[in-house]
Amino acid sequence: MQINAKLPKAERIKLAAEEIFSKYGYEKATLDSIIALADVGKGTVYKYFGNKEQLFYKLVSEKNAPFVESLQQAVEGKSVLESKLIAYFTELVEFYHKNSALWQIIYFEMLNDSYCRLVFDENDNPMVVSRYSEDLLTDEAKERYLRYHSLIISEFEILKNIVVEGMESKELKQGNPRVSASHLFFGVAMGIFHHIHRLEKTMSYNAMAKIIVDRFLYGEAVR
Repeated sequence: MQINAKLPKAERIKLAAEEIFSKYGYEKATLDSIIALADVGKGTVYKYFGNKEQLFYKLVSEKNAPFVESLQQAVEGKSVLESKLIAYFTELVEFYHKNSALWQIIYFEMLNDSYCRLVFDENDNPMVVSRYSEDLLTDEAKERYLRYHSLIISEFEILKNIVVEGMESKELKQGNPRVSASHLFFGVAMGIFHHIHRLEKTMSYNAMAKIIVDRFLYGEAVR
């Protein structure tokens, strides 16, 4: 990959970072590789982004914001539950397919901390707690975990709200909407990550979304 040297330095750094992170993952990616590809000085990276983790977060958060907006816009104005779900998953499957490498880093590296787990308080607010002893969990680890979790939860909450509406209208079985939405959301995400190469050769994003929603609403039994 070659990056246009006429682009602003910050833009070149982000393009280089996306390439290097996508190729090597977070842990094996180095700032030196990003700097070399972007053709900038090390001080320039620190000036704009601070360090590797801040650079990665800036990269994914800037991608996530318009994605969440597109999810929200896709479901707005639709009154039929099935149509809302299909619109939501059409957007999600396309985005997760196109950004699979970066989002796998979020799921499997940034959120895969053996010392952390997420719980929700009585007001449904997320909290990071230690799996073992609180002595093993630093404030920095908690902050990082919540930071990346907030990106994923911003995508998930839109689906959860659709499920809440479905339960309130009696179109979906009564239960815990967070649990129902979680099984669907994370199941789809894992399916995309594990079958990413097959997706490119199968069907349209909308067709895949229709299958996801059909199985969620009606199961595998022939009606």
